[in-house]
Amino acid sequence: MEHGEDTMRKDEKWYTILRYMILGVIICAILFMHLYKLTEIPYGLNVDEVGSAYDAYSIMTYGVDRYIKSYPVYFTNYGDGQNAFYTYLTALFFRLFGISKLTVRMGIALSSLTGALFGYLYASRKWKDTGVPVLFLGLYAVLPVFTMTQRFGLESHLLLSASMVVLYTSMKALETEKWQYYLAAGITMGAALYTYALVYIVLPVYLLLWLAYGIWLGKIRMRRLPLLALPLALLAAPLIMVQIINVFSLPEMCLGPFTLTRLPNYRSGELGVQDILRNVKLMFTNTLFFDNLSYNSCSRYGNLYYFSLPFLLIGLLKTVCETWRSVRRKQLDYSGAILFWLIGEFVMGCLLKGWSTPNTTRMIGIFMAYLYLITNGIYDTWNLLKKVWRRRIFAGALAVLYTASFLSFGHYYFTRYNELAFPMNWLFYEPYDEVIAFLEENREAAWISRGTCYPSNYMYYLWSYKVNPYIMNIPVNGKESYGKDSINEFPKRVYIGNNYVVSNTDRSSFEFLTRIGYTQVRLDKYSFFICPFENFRVVEEQQLFYLDNIYVVDDEIKFFGWCIDTETDRPYEKYLLEIDGSFLDVQRSERTDVVEVMQREDYLESGFTAMLPLDTLGTCNSLTLTGIRSDDSREIIYQISRGN
Repeated sequence: MEHGEDTMRKDEKWYTILRYMILGVIICAILFMHLYKLTEIPYGLNVDEVGSAYDAYSIMTYGVDRYIKSYPVYFTNYGDGQNAFYTYLTALFFRLFGISKLTVRMGIALSSLTGALFGYLYASRKWKDTGVPVLFLGLYAVLPVFTMTQRFGLESHLLLSASMVVLYTSMKALETEKWQYYLAAGITMGAALYTYALVYIVLPVYLLLWLAYGIWLGKIRMRRLPLLALPLALLAAPLIMVQIINVFSLPEMCLGPFTLTRLPNYRSGELGVQDILRNVKLMFTNTLFFDNLSYNSCSRYGNLYYFSLPFLLIGLLKTVCETWRSVRRKQLDYSGAILFWLIGEFVMGCLLKGWSTPNTTRMIGIFMAYLYLITNGIYDTWNLLKKVWRRRIFAGALAVLYTASFLSFGHYYFTRYNELAFPMNWLFYEPYDEVIAFLEENREAAWISRGTCYPSNYMYYLWSYKVNPYIMNIPVNGKESYGKDSINEFPKRVYIGNNYVVSNTDRSSFEFLTRIGYTQVRLDKYSFFICPFENFRVVEEQQLFYLDNIYVVDDEIKFFGWCIDTETDRPYEKYLLEIDGSFLDVQRSERTDVVEVMQREDYLESGFTAMLPLDTLGTCNSLTLTGIRSDDSREIIYQISRGN
């Protein structure tokens, strides 16, 4: 008898050791998948990620966002709003660890680990004294969606982990009936509202179902309910006021140092009931399979691996049955909260309309619940297999299948993913750090004084150069330029008087600028194109001559400006343009702007315009503009020749 007991104790000991070894491997896998090459994969910075990063820098340094608003409770971003939690979290990391791409993504990385921790705790309460929580954590490590959405600072993706924290604290409040968990649930629910605006719909649905469930089970302690309600109400109040301000077009206002934001483009139009049928279809195809956002999912592996889907369906049926049994028997079951949250996500997804489809990002809060369903489905299937050998075969086959898929996905993600997915996706660009270093190295060069056109959204410029928001002053000056630079993507016309920064993947711009005569300096991720006029020296230039910012029109160069003959103090009668011995037509033009500035009506026809072949500045050796007076006498107005 004693020998048998010793054997059992040894078996239990080895089982415990094995469990902890597997748990250690899973934790290492999670850390690897969420931290390895964090600053390199995915490529560049997302447009919302860089917007949040710059606002975090501005908040930390100046106490205002890019629009010079003091500590917004909801950021303006590009006009339609951005959730505040991630920006303030990033500002804190900037303060503690310095400003870098690593600290920009540190928030989402730590959030992903928080989601893993609370998911494991949740599973441990549901499946006590079993190995199922280890399975839950293992699936979190290997399923693609938990890697792909949790490695870049898209602030709404915080909801994935926040949803798990809300579910855990609220269910612990029902289970233990302790005041600490009521308070924690209220705080986490309120904080979750700042992770993603769409949770404004999910959370009330969940809260109502949770309250009804708790009251039915007799688990709600009314005297402790204010501990949940008070922090939730306090945290929700500013956001409710923001909604009221925008719905009724009220003036923007401040609550102490915090700004209650009035958005230029309020997004209430994204909600409605007319697209429910479309949404139901997209909700499941985009979340269970993949969507069209290459930074969220890929068709090769899907969000959850396709072979997981039968287990998800089994788990859903099991979760519904467990919740129904829990209600009928008035016994608490952790499946209830999962089902309530799923219903909230489903209601929210159905209410989206127009271009705001239920893609992976908008449905990000559903994936921890999906993970629970898959786990429940696998465990239920295991329990249906009564024979030990069948269970072992099932477990072994599943382990091989998930391990092989995980290794394949990991190899793809860390070796080929960037190459295939970026930068073709227009939502990701590299900051201009290498351009800044290049300009610093060449600060004595003549071309440095020219304006430079940058190819990406203006936030990449503000972030890269750490522009003072007060000097930028977007409300007054707009976002198209900063000083002499054009910073909000390329202007519609190519201004030949400027330098250009071009991504090294943009072959068409390479060929176009090279044909015009630009000189390319290739960097790592960008190339710097120096204005073709830098290849020429000015031989002659009259005092009252101005050459406008020359630009390209319909594959020709528009060469234009204005000039006043200093000898007669009047415009020339005609102009003559000579390029390497060939002559081009030049038209006189009216310049009302010159009249207004110079206060001379007789300067009206001082303008000139000529259309040059596109490759003129790339091939010609000299260009001479001559003015012809009424007596047919001539004067060289402007002359350049190749060479410095």
